Amino acid sequence: MDEEIIFRPIGYIRSPYGDVNDMPKSPRESGDVEAEMIINEEYLESMSSMQAGKEYMVLFHFHKSKGFKQKVPFRGDGPIKGLFSTHAPNRPNPIGVTTVKIVEINGNIIRFTGVDMLDGTPVLDIKDIL
Repeated sequence: MDEEIIFRPIGYIRSPYGDVNDMPKSPRESGDVEAEMIINEEYLESMSSMQAGKEYMVLFHFHKSKGFKQKVPFRGDGPIKGLFSTHAPNRPNPIGVTTVKIVEINGNIIRFTGVDMLDGTPVLDIKDIL
């Protein structure tokens, strides 16, 4: 159970947020702000059924995360909660998940709303919301 798991990013996020203090805490807070996922071209075929106007889950690596605490303030300044009841970025395995809405797909570039990731965030996977 302690074996190491290695993920390789399928792309990265180009976001207007360069600092965690400026970033929305959830996709609902980001409004109409747009960002882009730049997907490695080797995965173009995997993108073939994706559609503008649809929502997708994006799994990503909290690449600026350092350490973690088991209890944290909810949304950064709310009541103290157990880590697994939050979306806090500092986690034992710093994996994030969010829901985005696709605005446009142009080749390997996916423009979307619902951005709550930092610029340069590695994308691990994209899943359709069924």
